[in-house]
Amino acid sequence: MDFDRTRRRIQEINLTALIDIVFHLMIFVMLTTTFVVSESMELSLPSAHAGAKGGGAKGHIMRIQIAADEGLMIDGQAISNADLTELLATRLADDPDYRIAIFTTPGVTVQQLVKVMDTVYLTGGRNVQVDKVS
Repeated sequence: MDFDRTRRRIQEINLTALIDIVFHLMIFVMLTTTFVVSESMELSLPSAHAGAKGGGAKGHIMRIQIAADEGLMIDGQAISNADLTELLATRLADDPDYRIAIFTTPGVTVQQLVKVMDTVYLTGGRNVQVDKVS
């Protein structure tokens, strides 16, 4: 028996499967990667020690109270959302580290609290404390 011992050369390599895998990996990476830059605000939550210390001078803290009927009070005076933005802008222009305490009454929804916190954040407030009125 005589076998043909010539070598066969591979003329071309089929890259279709390799290209498919690379495209699948690229799509997977594109879909699982997030490009979101999150902004945040420093928030001081109440603690047992904060109540005992007293919390600082009254003149250097703006106290915002949110009522269940979406009413706002600043330091005991009723105010609208538009006036809140103006007042925050003027006080924070003088002192960017101005302390802001937000108090909620029973029945206030999270949406109401977030709305006020957004207003504070967008006007430049960074030193915020949230507590509830008992």
